[in-house]
Amino acid sequence: MKQNRLSLNDVEWGEFKIKDIFTVENCKAYHKENLECAICGTPYITRTSLNNGLDDIIKNNKNYKINRSNSISLGAENADFFYQEFKYITGNKMYSIYNKNINKSIGLFLVQTFRTSIKNCGFGYGKGLTGTRFKDRIVLLPIDRDKNPNWQFMEDYIKQEQKEIAQKVINYYEQKMLETSFDLVGLEDVEWKEFNFNDVFRKIQRGKRLKKDDHIDGNTPYISSTSLNNGLDGFIGNDEKVRKFKNNLTLANSGSVGSCFYHEYEYIASDHVTSLTLDKADKYIYLFMATIVKRLEEKYSFNREINDKRIKNEKFILPTDKNGEPHWEYMSQFMQKIETEKLEKVLEYIYIYIYRLAISYEKKLLPLNKKEWKEFWLEDIVTLKSGKDIYERERIDGNTPYVTATAQNNGIGYFVENKNKTIEEKAISVNRNGSVGYAFYHEYKALYGNDTRKLIPKYRNKYVSLFLTSVITKQKEKYGYGYKMGTGRLKRQKILLPIDGLGHIDFDYMKKYMQVKEIKEQYKILNYYQSNK
Repeated sequence: MKQNRLSLNDVEWGEFKIKDIFTVENCKAYHKENLECAICGTPYITRTSLNNGLDDIIKNNKNYKINRSNSISLGAENADFFYQEFKYITGNKMYSIYNKNINKSIGLFLVQTFRTSIKNCGFGYGKGLTGTRFKDRIVLLPIDRDKNPNWQFMEDYIKQEQKEIAQKVINYYEQKMLETSFDLVGLEDVEWKEFNFNDVFRKIQRGKRLKKDDHIDGNTPYISSTSLNNGLDGFIGNDEKVRKFKNNLTLANSGSVGSCFYHEYEYIASDHVTSLTLDKADKYIYLFMATIVKRLEEKYSFNREINDKRIKNEKFILPTDKNGEPHWEYMSQFMQKIETEKLEKVLEYIYIYIYRLAISYEKKLLPLNKKEWKEFWLEDIVTLKSGKDIYERERIDGNTPYVTATAQNNGIGYFVENKNKTIEEKAISVNRNGSVGYAFYHEYKALYGNDTRKLIPKYRNKYVSLFLTSVITKQKEKYGYGYKMGTGRLKRQKILLPIDGLGHIDFDYMKKYMQVKEIKEQYKILNYYQSNK
C-alpha cells in the first residue's frame, strides 16, 4: 500500500511557551581576533545570516566553553536561528537552544517553526531578540494525543521533505551531467532544437483510473506516479477496464510530477501517469529521452499537476539531424556508448561512466601551471555595457533575476517583474561597486543594476564564460572602496588567458577544462544526495 504523504494540515497543533520545553542558554562570546583559524577544528558561529551562521573553523582548545551539538543557535541582533549538528563556539550576543529530543530532523523543523514565531514582530538589528525575550515567547508545535509536542511527526515530516528535495537535486544534476558529457564524447557539433511533445511522440495517452480496492493480485507491473522503483506501485492481474502498454515511457502527472521511466516490458498505467510512445524507437533512444523528459520535475511540483493539454504542449530540446528533425541515431549511439552491464536497472551507472570519461579527459589536458598564458585587454574579449538601477520603490516582485553588486547568490539581488533594455542572457556581470570585482555568469535572461557591468563575450560558450569569470574575479583584490572598478578601467583591465601554439586564445582548452571540473563537482553532489536519500 502506498504511504500517504505527511501534511502539516493533517496534524493537531498546540501552543507552548519556549522556556517550558527548551533550555535557552547564553553562549560565551569569543572575538575572532583572539582565535586561531584552522582547516579542521571547532565551528565558530556568529550573528551572520549566511552559511548556517558559520563564520570560520577554529583550532581546538580545551579551554573553550563549548556549546552542545544537536542544538539551535540564535543570533540576538539578526534574530535568526540555525540548527547546529556539531559542538561549536560563538561570537558576541549568541544563544543556544536545546532539549533532549532534538536531532537533525527535529532541529531543522524547529528552526522554521521558531522563525515563523517571530515573523512580523520587528526583531532584528534595531530590536534584538535576546534569550530572555525568546524564553517567554509562544511557539506553535505539532502535538500528539496526549497534547505533548509530537517529536516523531516533526522528524518524519522533515525526512519526507528532505527525501523529495534530494531526489529533485539528483534529477537536476543527473541531467546537467549528461548534457555536459555531450561535448566530451566529441559530439558538440550536433545542433539542438526545441520541439513540442505532440510533434515528437506518436501516441500520448494517460492511463486509466483503477481504485486500490479493485486491484486483483497478479504479475503485471502497475505503474503510478512514484519517483521510486521505476514508477512501480505493485503487481496486479486486472485485464478489464485497464490500459496496457509496452516499450515506451511513463510520465508522472501528479505526485512525483515529472518523473519519467522507460518500460521495456508490458505494464498497466494508472491515471496518474501518461504513456509516451515514439515511432520505431529502440531502448537506447527511450533511455535518452527519459533523461530529457524528466527535466519537467524542475518545472512542476506537488502543487501543480501536468494535465493532458499541458503535456501535449510541453516543449523540450533535442539534438537534430541535418534536416532539423530529431537525431534518433545520435541519441541511440550516445546511450549505447555509455551503456554498462546494469544500465537498465541502475541508471546512475551512466554517471559513473561520465565521471570516468571526465577523468580520462583531464589526464589529456595540460595542467594550468604547464599551459602557456598571455595577457589580453578585457575589451578585446567582451563587449561592455552599463546596467540600470531599479530602485526599491520601483521593483515589482517577479521571476526575472535582477543582478546587483552582491557577492552572494551568483550576484542576484532580487527577482522582479520589471523590464528594461539591460535584459540579456549568456552574459557575465562584474561588480563595480559593493563587492567589487566579483564576476558571475548568467545563462538565463537577467536585468543588470548600475553597480554592475554587463559583459557580453565575443566567443559565446557557457564554459568559456565560466573560465573568464574565474580569471576576472581573481583580480578583485586590487579594487576596493577607494579604487572603484569603472567602465574605463574595466575595459583596459588585463587578464591572463591560456593560448594555443599560434598565440591565440585557446578557447577549446578553456571549455574542456571547465567541463571536466563541472562533471567532477556534479558527481560529488550526486554521490552525496544518493547516499543521504
